[in-house]
Amino acid sequence: MSRSTPGPTVIPALARGRAVAAQPCFVRARIALIVVAASGCFYTEPINQRPSASIIQASSAAVFRGDTVTLSAETHDPDGDSVYVAWRAYTCSDGTTPAGCDAAPYFQSSSVDISFPAPALRADAVTPTESLRVILEATDSHGATAEPEQELLITVNDAAPTVELRAASSYGFAVGTPVDFYPQVMDADDTASTVFLDWSVLGPAYADSFVDTPPLGKELVVSTPGSWDVQVIATDPAGRSMMADKHVDIVPDHPPCLASWAPLAPPAGQTLPMADPTLFEILVVSDDLDPYPPVVGDPIRGTTTFSWSLLPPGASARVPLAGVIGNSVALDPASYDPGDVIELRVEIQDRTHTPVECADSDPTCSVISDPTCIQRLTWTVEVQ
Repeated sequence: MSRSTPGPTVIPALARGRAVAAQPCFVRARIALIVVAASGCFYTEPINQRPSASIIQASSAAVFRGDTVTLSAETHDPDGDSVYVAWRAYTCSDGTTPAGCDAAPYFQSSSVDISFPAPALRADAVTPTESLRVILEATDSHGATAEPEQELLITVNDAAPTVELRAASSYGFAVGTPVDFYPQVMDADDTASTVFLDWSVLGPAYADSFVDTPPLGKELVVSTPGSWDVQVIATDPAGRSMMADKHVDIVPDHPPCLASWAPLAPPAGQTLPMADPTLFEILVVSDDLDPYPPVVGDPIRGTTTFSWSLLPPGASARVPLAGVIGNSVALDPASYDPGDVIELRVEIQDRTHTPVECADSDPTCSVISDPTCIQRLTWTVEVQ
């Protein structure tokens, strides 16, 4: 005896279904709806399932205004379909609610991996950014979207100012002369004019003066040689601060150095022939404070003092050339006999008047350990 099998309950077909007549009813690999009629079974295409998505933040470090935020989208589709992403980022004061954020996103992208800045200000260019609201949407190739859309709230902190300190001296960092300190202040969310600078000086003695120089610098004058440290602390309106330190060595005023002259002096033991009137002159003296030629209009710099002397033919003592105070002396061979040997000497001093104490027989003299810096020069001249 045969027995008929009761028919199944009828389920409405999906739009994408297709009819297959006079075949057994099988469930396909994907989820499907089955409709059975007296004449056979109807199968639909598989139901498209929604993808899922999550936001991966590259770093857990605190985010400050002006920093770069790096995020990635991690997606999965249970059907193996391609998934496309869309990012939106909003600047906010209260990112916990959409009302606390700007209406329009300041950053959008369809890339899986993104990087974008954390702006200092919101869209009105006045209100500081306190948080970022990041939205990630994921859609598969059949149009199904991940639910709910992913949301990430990033706290944006006030950025501390940065400050670098530079020292400069037009006078070789000599005692009693000004040393200028220039701070370079930067702040991602505050202007330099709103950053407060607190200065201090550390050294072997009290500073003679430490005064403001516009717009933000300082001028230091000390009369004690040694190591000095200048510190500045930059503090922004939110109370975040950064310190910079600059070390300088204040030195005594160095002796002047003869740098250029004419004519060239002969080597020791040799003479310079002179047949015509000749002008002997110092062309350049290098010195931090008293150079030659002098610097016109500088209120600190002075000029070199020249002392000239002559050892006449056959004499044993040098004769100062009274009244000659400039950088040159003229000699005329007509004032002497042919074959006479004359020594013309110049010694230089700056404002410290360091004695030139080499032996009188030395044609040159250096009062410091550097033999290339000389304060005495001698021309030995033979009249032709």
